[in-house]
Amino acid sequence: MMHDSFRGALKALSVADLLEFLRGLNRPGLLSISGPAVSVGLYLRAGHLVHAISSRDGDRLTARLVASGRITAAQQDEVLRRAAGGERIGRALLESCGLTPRELSEARGLQVREIALSLFEWRGGSFVFVEGEEPPDPVLEVDLPIVAIMVEGIRTLRSVDLFADRLPSPDWVFAPIPAPGGAGQASVPLERHEEQVLRLVDGERTVGAVIQAADYPEPETRRVLFLLMTLGHILLRPAAGIDPQDAAQVADLEGVVQRYNGLFGTIHRHLMQEVGPVAEPLLARALRDLGDPHRRTFAEAGLGGDGTIDPGPIPQNLRLLAMKPARAALIDGLNELLYAQLLVVRRVLGAEHETRLLKSVRRVQEDPAAGVTEA
Repeated sequence: MMHDSFRGALKALSVADLLEFLRGLNRPGLLSISGPAVSVGLYLRAGHLVHAISSRDGDRLTARLVASGRITAAQQDEVLRRAAGGERIGRALLESCGLTPRELSEARGLQVREIALSLFEWRGGSFVFVEGEEPPDPVLEVDLPIVAIMVEGIRTLRSVDLFADRLPSPDWVFAPIPAPGGAGQASVPLERHEEQVLRLVDGERTVGAVIQAADYPEPETRRVLFLLMTLGHILLRPAAGIDPQDAAQVADLEGVVQRYNGLFGTIHRHLMQEVGPVAEPLLARALRDLGDPHRRTFAEAGLGGDGTIDPGPIPQNLRLLAMKPARAALIDGLNELLYAQLLVVRRVLGAEHETRLLKSVRRVQEDPAAGVTEA
């Protein structure tokens, strides 16, 4: 049964976030993306892009075949006439244009790939994902891995200024995730310059320091960092979190969690208002993808419907870890989760929204008794 799964606003480079989310969701359906002058539809199934449609005349398969010299204008007219009579385009192309199935498949693969890659240049728009929607013509289906489209889209993006909008502050720090990595790390071969940038990420260098140390221009280094982040090779680690001395004034571990829950709830409400139900799995993934020992700190402590974390299992988890004082370990983990969620906000909505939410964090840092206010 088909149903409208979720919808929201498209921000700069958030097509990469959408595709990565839907790859993890692993449900078949149609991702429709609309801008001021064009609409594009991507049909997804089992982690692959299998079909694409576009309202641009030049994106039509028959138009592309004419432009490449594979068919004539007269043959295009005949195919369109047959399609208007109810015949499927794929069959009409094979029967009236002399194309072989292999030639049709190659042309279709190139068309779908280029339609999808064009979305990475978009700076805005709206999207809706309809679960269960199937492509109209099985003959024209292709089999392109979503992760390959994501990687090529990031690597070939011409508007490199978008990476400055999407990456965190130069003062923030990334840490490498050792191979084979945590949940969600995509096994895509890195190019030589990408491996060189990855070696510079050590959990101590700031983003600005990595840019200074790299042998590549700043926009290209930011491109690589965004790619590494998308593929799950690096994890954002805040250079400075909420002051543990402030948090130490909280009476017990549940009090610490409740204080942070005010911030998590604010982030959840903000994302829900902007992108709808997709906010919940995105924030849940931020919790699920935390590295050790934080993943073990929050084992079995899922997010509630309001975005807050269940403190129940945490004390026992901390007793089992026994690596440092429980309060300090908990604060470290909550800081990691807080900044992972802020990164979700930046990636989905942009830096302006992240900055607004950071004001709530800073107010609590400066005045532990102030509580949390709406962003």
